[in-house]
Order: sequence, then C-alpha cells, then structure tokens
Amino acid sequence: PRTRTSWSRCSGPSAATIHDLGYHYFPEAHPKRQLAYLRWSTRHNGRRARYLLADSQATKEDLVRLDGLSPDKVSVVYPGLDPTLRRVEDEGRVTAVLHHYGITPPYLLFISTLQPRKNLVRLIRAYRAANLPHQLVLAGKTGWLSQPILEEIANGQWPFPKSEIRNPKSEILLPGFIDDADKAALLSGAEAFLYPSLYEGFGFPLLEAQVCGVPVLAANTSSLPEIAGDSALLVDPLDTAAMTAALQRLVQDQTLRARLIGRGFENVRRFTWRETAVRALDLLENGPRS
Repeated sequence: PRTRTSWSRCSGPSAATIHDLGYHYFPEAHPKRQLAYLRWSTRHNGRRARYLLADSQATKEDLVRLDGLSPDKVSVVYPGLDPTLRRVEDEGRVTAVLHHYGITPPYLLFISTLQPRKNLVRLIRAYRAANLPHQLVLAGKTGWLSQPILEEIANGQWPFPKSEIRNPKSEILLPGFIDDADKAALLSGAEAFLYPSLYEGFGFPLLEAQVCGVPVLAANTSSLPEIAGDSALLVDPLDTAAMTAALQRLVQDQTLRARLIGRGFENVRRFTWRETAVRALDLLENGPRS
C-alpha cells in the first residue's frame, strides 16, 4: 500500500492518491515501523487533503468504511497501463526469454512480490492437486514473511503417488525479479496468468496479462472483480478445491480460453493514462462530481 503526497509545508488546498488499504486487512504482513507509517500517512492525507483519488471503487469503499472519510471527498480515478506493452508474436524472442529464466513450456504464470497477501500457498496446493502438465512459474522478488511460501514449495507433497503425475517435469519455478524488457515475452508465452490475491487495491498484473493475450484466473475479492469484470475466471481465493477446478478448466476449456482472451483485449481499453489525466484534471479544476 502506498500513499503519495508532497511533504513540503503548504497551507493551500491539496490532493492525494491512495492506492489501497491492505494494511487494515493484513497488518501482520508489514514490519512494525512500516505499519505505523502506513496508518499515520494514510489517515493524515485522508484528512489533510481537500480531494482524494482512489485507484478503485473498492479502495474508496475501504476509505469510507475503515477510515471514516466522507464518500463525497473520494473520487475513483483508474490508473492507466503502459502504452508500449503488447503481446510478443516473435516466437524466437519468447523462446530466448524463457531460456534465460529456465522456463519450459507449457507453464502457468504469476508475477508479483512473493508475500502472504498474494495467497501463493493455496495456489501451490491447488496447482499440485490439479495435476496439469505445466510448470508453475512464480516470478517476482521474495517479500516480507515469504518463508511459508518457500517452505511449501520445498516440503509440500503431491496429493497422489509420483507415478500418477501427468508430467514428471511439472515443477514450481522461482525465477526471481523479471526485467521490464522481458515481461511482455514472459506473459505472452504463458498458458494462463494466475492472480488469486487476497487483497488488491487495483491489480496491474492482471491487466498486463490481458494486454498480452493471456487468459486470467483471479480472486473474486477486493478490487479484482471490479477491474476484471467478466474478462477473467474468478474464484474464491480461500477455496483451494475451487481453485484447483478453475485451473483445470482454464487449461482444458478452449472455448472459455478464447472468450476470456477476447474479453481481456476489450477490458484493457478502459485503462489509459490519457483517461486518467482527464479525470484527475477535471477533479482538480471542478471538484468531485456527485
């Protein structure tokens, strides 16, 4: 969670963007000093600023419900996407990037910081139970309290004998941080993108996958249903069995895959920096609209 503001001393009117209030839901996922700062800075900006911009309706509702702010003070202004990001059609480029990170197709992809809020322990268990001939690639830096995730990868068990595993090469890969220059190719080569996060204020990775023509499985909580609409396969992130069934369906149902890819391309058109700028400028010049 991040709160942006100017720390110069200013007595005039101000505006602030608040991205999410994840620390309310997962206080244990932050070091004590960071948690104290997040609580103070978000509340300070919420009360000090004349106008507040929230990345999603879900974040606005959190600000009203959890921080007691007036809904009239908070406007939803969606961020935009990188206009240079697009699907990589050059198979040689995709192959080179996969080789660089040690990935063997077919693979299912997650990209974000590895931390408890991302719900990766349940995802790993669902992946093993699904018994698909795919690698599971968990790309990103290891974050605070990531040890249970690493232990699940190292010590977790397949729920059936090894002789029944559909692909003996099925495994979980941790390629680490992905260079921005490689992200589009890595996304484009994936069979599906998985984002079962317990809480998100917006959800950039989901949209980036859709830009690259990849079907998405996402959690049905926080802002993700708002951001994805009907363009992703949504699942209860606390239900491992439901996640297992969704993984199998997403890989095997070609009609569903084609529908989600098409709807994904339509969905991302809603999120442009031009539209963000227009809405933000209108707010600053004219104030919130009812």
